[in-house]
Amino acid sequence: MNRCLFWKILIIFWGIFYLTFQLTWIGFTFYLENRESKMYYHIPTKVEMIAQLLQISGEREAVNFISHLAEPERLCFSITLSSVQEELLTTGPNYLKDGSFIYQKTAVAPDGIVYLITFKDNNKSYAKGAFFNLPVPMFLMGIIGGLLFSLFLALNLTRPMKLLRQGFYQVSQGNLYVRLYERLKSRHDEFSELANDFDSMVEQLDILITDRQVLLHDVSHELRTPLARLQLAIGLAQQNKQNIDNALARIELESQRLDALIGEILNYSRAEMNNCLDEYFDLKELINVIVDDARYEAAPQHIVINFKCEPIIHSIIKGNSEQIRRAVENIIRNAIRFSEKEQQIDIHLKEVGKYLQVVVSDHGPGVEEHKLSSIFEPFVRIQSPQLGKGYGLGLAIARKSISMHNGTIQAKNQETKGLIITIKLPYWRG
Repeated sequence: MNRCLFWKILIIFWGIFYLTFQLTWIGFTFYLENRESKMYYHIPTKVEMIAQLLQISGEREAVNFISHLAEPERLCFSITLSSVQEELLTTGPNYLKDGSFIYQKTAVAPDGIVYLITFKDNNKSYAKGAFFNLPVPMFLMGIIGGLLFSLFLALNLTRPMKLLRQGFYQVSQGNLYVRLYERLKSRHDEFSELANDFDSMVEQLDILITDRQVLLHDVSHELRTPLARLQLAIGLAQQNKQNIDNALARIELESQRLDALIGEILNYSRAEMNNCLDEYFDLKELINVIVDDARYEAAPQHIVINFKCEPIIHSIIKGNSEQIRRAVENIIRNAIRFSEKEQQIDIHLKEVGKYLQVVVSDHGPGVEEHKLSSIFEPFVRIQSPQLGKGYGLGLAIARKSISMHNGTIQAKNQETKGLIITIKLPYWRG
């Protein structure tokens, strides 16, 4: 496996960690040197005061003065006998090899004894390190700490990426049962959200592929019947030359049925493929056009179609007007197909919350309750005197078109007689 990203993250964050560590050390060192340089500024004055006390009052007063100093500073002063015979000899401030600060001065007490006054800070240690002014232990601490931190970070970032890569590979090989959210949900970050989206994508792919397989099975089943009748008609024509006219008439009829069925299948496929939803149109005006066409179609049966629109803010929808036109038209034509002469079809448009609701109700035979949930599936047909005029794709096309517009479609029976189909579409809110 190519671990390029792993090494990039590891090296970059390792370098950043050590650089931050180094700059922090430099800043800390500069701060301490500046702070202690100010503190040592008063040391020569205090040493001079102790020397004067020795010269005037003797060792006892000098020691008493030192005892009243603050404890960190008091411990740094010492008074010892000196072998130097020169009066008031000062060695001045100096740094020893171990990094300690020292300041010394001699003084002669009234009894003639020479004392050496010493201020030495053993706590200050700025020994120069071998690596970028860092002591060796600090250098090793920065390197090892930075490596562990960067290794943890690199693994934390690349491990979920590896899982996602494996998941995509399994999906590409046809495994649609792989799920990643359960393995990454404990992270509670963007990777867990990505895993959740991945699972949703795989589930949707599984649904789409299953729908395709079911559709392919249904299409092959629907095509098999007219093709069988065509073959039968051809066989009869070959056996009985005198019956060729009847056979040709049957062949023509079955060819027309095949053409109509293929047209319906193409319309169903276009409802999936035509996903351009950037058009603005008026749903009320679109329904008016559909109702005018439906009235013309229903006129021979004297079926009355009523369209009522309640007062609404507006009826503008963003989407694909051709898809919505086909969906509503299929529902209305389906209502006409199942209506008897001189019956009535009611179409009602109103506003419900953030949706425009279209209700189409007829007074036909309705649908058996256990079949209501399946009438929007492809090739599902309800028993009717006009069964031969449809192939069970009209409502399936309507549901697919409505779903693509983030809407809903439902069917239920009326309390007395007939079917009610309700469509909800989100209206445009500019």
